[in-house]
Amino acid sequence: MIITSANLAALNRGFRTVFLDAYHGGGATPYVDTFAMRTQSMAADELYGWLGSVPGLRELIGEVQIRNLVDHNFRIVNKEFESTIGVKRADIERDRFGIYNPLFQAMGMSARQHPDELLFNLMMAAFETPCYTGKNFFDANHEPQAGKTKFSNKGTKKLSATNFEIARANIKSRKNAEGRPMNLGTDLILVVSPTYEATARQILQADFVEKTAKNAAGTENVGASAITNVNKGTARLAVVPYLAAAEHNWFLFDLGYPVKPFINQIELDTEFVSLDDPRSEHVLLKKEYLHQAYRRGNVGLGMPELAYGSTGADAA
Repeated sequence: MIITSANLAALNRGFRTVFLDAYHGGGATPYVDTFAMRTQSMAADELYGWLGSVPGLRELIGEVQIRNLVDHNFRIVNKEFESTIGVKRADIERDRFGIYNPLFQAMGMSARQHPDELLFNLMMAAFETPCYTGKNFFDANHEPQAGKTKFSNKGTKKLSATNFEIARANIKSRKNAEGRPMNLGTDLILVVSPTYEATARQILQADFVEKTAKNAAGTENVGASAITNVNKGTARLAVVPYLAAAEHNWFLFDLGYPVKPFINQIELDTEFVSLDDPRSEHVLLKKEYLHQAYRRGNVGLGMPELAYGSTGADAA
């Protein structure tokens, strides 16, 4: 192919199409759209002073009580992300530019999946990452407002039916800052690594479970029998390959609330840009044209009230 402005423009459109087809053709809804509330950012960071100020109705006695934002000073800082591919001038002139299509497909898929990667990396790190309460997102004795209702949302035991029930009761008993029930538990989702997929499916999808009794020493099963699985259908299930990095971690979230456990903050959504000016210094010196996926934003912590997490460090 002869290098001309028209030919380069046509080639760039082709690469862009390959990228966008892969970016939009991922099929399944990204996890970040499920677990995180999308917010638009207009600056380098955003303040979320409203976290912890979710109101409930009260009987009007006397004057109206105006609820103002609590000064938590919790911010999410935007970051820049990019992926850049260099297309050699020689490959274009030799009509070998088709070899780059798989790279642009991979770039499109990676750009689509990147917010999910941020989400689950943050989820695994949330045992040691402070949220708006000043405590780690998964921690004991959260106190959204001083002197108001406290709560804990952290466990340490591996996934089992009993520990799932504890987590579910934990979320369902959550109260707001005024000490009133938040009425959670209408849309729960259990999140596990592939290691615990079979255990999670047994908890949430089996019709029957085995009832066991132990002998006096507490070491043997006696008279095992099948009973109705009372946990069937009490939560949805998400088996997430990203969690293989911390395979024993498991989580339970309430997604039926207007606010979400996490925040997907977007300053600039993913864009595809190209450098194909033959007069540019890079093209002159490197003899290659650049194509880049670029975005600005971040995934941050939202409301720990809607979450329960266990490290899975202790025996079930």
